[in-house]
Amino acid sequence: SALVALSPTFELLVASRALQAVGGGAVVPVAMAIVMRELPAHRRVLGLGAIAAASEAGALIGPLWGGAITEWFGWRWVFWINLPMALPVLIAVWRSAGVERRAGKIDWPGAALLASALAVLTFALVDDPLDGRPLAVTAALGLAVALLVAAFVLHERRTAEPILRLPMFRPAAVRAANAASLLVGGGLIGALIGVPLFVNLVLLESPLDGGLTLLRLTVVVPVGALLGGWLASRLGLRLVAVVGCWLVAGGFAGLATWDATLGEPARTLPQLVAGLGFGLVIAPLSAAVMQHAGEAERATAAAWLTLSRVVGMLLGAALLTSRGLGRFYGRAGSIEFGSPEFEELVVSAQVSTFHEVFLAAAVVMVIAGVLAWFSGRGERDGVGEPWWTVS
Repeated sequence: SALVALSPTFELLVASRALQAVGGGAVVPVAMAIVMRELPAHRRVLGLGAIAAASEAGALIGPLWGGAITEWFGWRWVFWINLPMALPVLIAVWRSAGVERRAGKIDWPGAALLASALAVLTFALVDDPLDGRPLAVTAALGLAVALLVAAFVLHERRTAEPILRLPMFRPAAVRAANAASLLVGGGLIGALIGVPLFVNLVLLESPLDGGLTLLRLTVVVPVGALLGGWLASRLGLRLVAVVGCWLVAGGFAGLATWDATLGEPARTLPQLVAGLGFGLVIAPLSAAVMQHAGEAERATAAAWLTLSRVVGMLLGAALLTSRGLGRFYGRAGSIEFGSPEFEELVVSAQVSTFHEVFLAAAVVMVIAGVLAWFSGRGERDGVGEPWWTVS
């Protein structure tokens, strides 16, 4: 954070933000592992929900907090203020953790192969909607992704301390939860990008109005996360996860009815439903993975679940910006410039494109709900405390 605040160039700022992201990315999986180790068994799912709620609340407060600091003091103070805020927490964590030393090595080659595969995959999915690259180039990029993934898996099988322990993914519930989390990430980014853009482009409202409109979705996510942890400890994992995914699908179906005459009820209700659903799924999917992980693997299992959602967001953003824009440009290009109905036809093209994006996201979330059902394998069927929460 200090390096970001001191950055004299854009390139150094980006590099410093990447370093900051490494630290930030480590916090949530470790916190989830601490919850699983320190809390009594019957409170673990609720604890995971609390971690998710805190994380999502930070994402909600952050833009408003950062915008206010930037407005009053300048953008660099957004990062300077992190130092006095983090110091008391750092001291408390250091003193309460006790002596906890373990010998080990970091799998740098595995991390490099994984990061390279994700970077090439992103580049392969993103394309200029007006001047697309040759199909052969895209095919070559796809082949490069496959080779990098194969090299990564081969390396992980051979290294003594891999970042991916392949046996962790043997349980079908773990694979299903990670796949569902990936799709949830794709759906989430569709809302985070699509809602403000619709407000800005179709309704011609300000960026602030777009952010305040999206707030109706994001403000409910922490509530859903806490509620999801509480309900999952009583109703079981699969039911809560499936309901959460399908609530999001219903919310996206509501967003797909938006038009240029959007009223207040239609602007609010679908987002409240989707936000609640996004929150509900976090704790059950986390618990579905963590229940199959050993003591020494819980942080790694939590990290992979987090990575699944982030990759889903990454892929969703790539497809939205390239394929979604491509659909709009295709429609707009067929409109005769200078037509007396030109502006109306452009708005209609925009609305049609957003409808397709939101409906596609709804389908994705329906599929995520199906996968979430299989993430509940291994827990006791029926209402009540699942068997795995018993010590």
